Amino acid sequence: MTVNNPHQDDVSGLEGRLADIPRNRLVEEVISRWNDIIRLEGDVAALRRRLREAELLAQSADSPERPLREELEERVRVAGSRVAHLERQLENERVRREADEVDAGRVAELQEENARLMRNEEELLLLVLDMEAQIDRLSKLE
Repeated sequence: MTVNNPHQDDVSGLEGRLADIPRNRLVEEVISRWNDIIRLEGDVAALRRRLREAELLAQSADSPERPLREELEERVRVAGSRVAHLERQLENERVRREADEVDAGRVAELQEENARLMRNEEELLLLVLDMEAQIDRLSKLE
């Protein structure tokens, strides 16, 4: 079995293209693809269940106990798939919330910086007005 290894140029080109996409959009795309995969896994599980039911009907004449066991095994597999799906959703939500917390922290930092800059601007404006008043006073003395 051979595996295609991408060349370094391909990797850097991909990194460049991904760097141009906003982080939130990338996360949304990954989550969207993840949900598509989960939906397809559910479809596959449903098809397996239907196949198993058909097999059980074909084998029902063989043993009355066997179909019940196989049906229960299929239900366990479907339940396991559902648990895995819910775990992935939980992890996606954790990632989204962590990203939101980082973004909220950055917004708070920017608001503090903005307030500091506005105070600085006010102080400079008062200084300029005071200097203009001093210039006017000095020019009247001459």
